[in-house]
Amino acid sequence: MPGETRVSREDPELIDRLASEYVLGTLRGPARRRFERWRVSSAQVDERCRFWEDQLLPLARGLRPVQPPAHVWQSINARLDRATPAPRRSALGRTRTRLFAIAASILLVAGLGTLLYWRALQPGEITQLATIRAASGPPAWTVEIHGRTPGSAQLVVRTGTLPARPAGRDYELWALPTGARPVSLGVLPAAGGTARHALSAAQLSALAGSMQLAVSVEPVGGSPTGQPTGPVVLTAPLGAVS
Repeated sequence: MPGETRVSREDPELIDRLASEYVLGTLRGPARRRFERWRVSSAQVDERCRFWEDQLLPLARGLRPVQPPAHVWQSINARLDRATPAPRRSALGRTRTRLFAIAASILLVAGLGTLLYWRALQPGEITQLATIRAASGPPAWTVEIHGRTPGSAQLVVRTGTLPARPAGRDYELWALPTGARPVSLGVLPAAGGTARHALSAAQLSALAGSMQLAVSVEPVGGSPTGQPTGPVVLTAPLGAVS
């Protein structure tokens, strides 16, 4: 059920969804309290919460309250008065009914806004897919490209059985467009879970012309030059999905 935190501790997809709901504020009641206890005891859950806090909180800080025009409230009040079926109801009863209706309207608008906002955060259709693994090993990362429009298109990386990371280094993902230089797609996650970020026009263009992805060993935080500086340790074919 949505909002339920009694899930497998090895299900990174559901952990990521619950973390986003927790930060967004749609995970409530006992489920939220259980998730808070889980976050304290799990570094993976805390990492996903921090990821969504970084993604969502700056957007919330940019929102400004908007005062509705006076005629909006006047229209609501007028409609509520006309809808009152009992002419002998007391003024207190009418006031309570009006306040209840206004509160219900506000909750409905807030709920619809949250739903639309949440849907806007979800990735679109998968257009390209790659599974990165050693020659005879299990998948280390599954890379999904969602959408085709810069800004709304997303790179989604789901971790599997990760290879040992060299001390003081990160793994960086690259698109390998035919006849052009590699284009960075970002540092790969070093812990379990799902990572995602928006793709730029340059990255989408590189992916459109690529048949392969590559993983190189780079300094922490990624290559300082914009091109691979360390050895390329893994490659994977990039296939079109739709």
